[in-house]
Amino acid sequence: MTRMTSMKTLRVVALAALCALLTERVDAKCAMTQTCVNPGNVPDYDACIPEAHAVPADPQPMRGASWANVTGGGACKGDSDCNSKGSCTNGACACLNDGIVAGAHCELFAIQCPEYKDAACCSWQQNQAMAENFKVLANTFANNDGGGCDACAVNLLNLWCGLMCSPHQADFMRMHLPFPSINHRLDPMTGEENVKVLEMDVTLDKPFTCALYDSCKNTAIASVAEGMKSSLGFLNYQMQTGAIGHGEYMLLHFTSANTTTKATSADAFDHHVFKCSNYSEVTTMDIETLPTQAQLLSSIASPDVPKQCPCGACRQTCDDNAHAGGGGDRIAVVANPISLVDGFNGGLVAIVYGAIVAGAFWTHWRKQ
Repeated sequence: MTRMTSMKTLRVVALAALCALLTERVDAKCAMTQTCVNPGNVPDYDACIPEAHAVPADPQPMRGASWANVTGGGACKGDSDCNSKGSCTNGACACLNDGIVAGAHCELFAIQCPEYKDAACCSWQQNQAMAENFKVLANTFANNDGGGCDACAVNLLNLWCGLMCSPHQADFMRMHLPFPSINHRLDPMTGEENVKVLEMDVTLDKPFTCALYDSCKNTAIASVAEGMKSSLGFLNYQMQTGAIGHGEYMLLHFTSANTTTKATSADAFDHHVFKCSNYSEVTTMDIETLPTQAQLLSSIASPDVPKQCPCGACRQTCDDNAHAGGGGDRIAVVANPISLVDGFNGGLVAIVYGAIVAGAFWTHWRKQ
């Protein structure tokens, strides 16, 4: 009798532990936030960077005075009533359609990651920074005269939206150092020393990251440095080299899609990755759930534009490596990898970025 009672007790304890584990895995929690603004998106290395939560926090809806849930429509008498970011037409503000401006009087920043508008870990301050950064990212990696690819841009925007805004952020993101997890690093893009950064460990899914790299590897910016000519190097550029100037530094870890660990990316990075060779599925989906800048890309916004990037931007690499004997382990972490800064020329990267962005804005201006 005592033995049966003990067995029942063990079963109850085991069931309770399983329920607790499942509850922990589905609870939405946030690992970091930002409560300050860098005017003009110019980093203040000492005063304003993202912040770790001392205890994982609950996600919040993108609502309130600093979130733009409408675009235009505010009463006006002249363009100045629309913050000079739109026009006063028939007594109502009509805001610029640039993916940045929003609000009834064009006074706010458009929500950048509408997929997470009902429950998000990103603050309105982070949304403001993303609005300006995402415009540059889209102009740089999307289809342009430099050989970009819209599929690549959408995938990168989805990645950053997931990193910053996913309500399950705490499942795939941990602070790398004891709270507040602050460190100081050299910014290789500017040469600025002792840049204050929030250091995080981020776990990503291997198939997702490799498919993302396949869509981006032959864009102009990805061809600049040797350190970016691999999946790991490309991601490190996004989350370390390019992120230091914005107060972030992410150390990457990888897991397979079927790994059942607490630090899983399944909840946040379960997007279908757009393939540069054919992303016609966009014609059957609700594009309003895509990042705002992605919605404005020509091949996404127009049903008549081919859903295929230029051939030069569509060479697959990870699948080829797997077929050549890689065993499907698409990201290999080696003992002495090529440094991200090997072959890296910060000035050249800046020139490439500047030329592409300037060309994009010149084309946009001529169309006005």
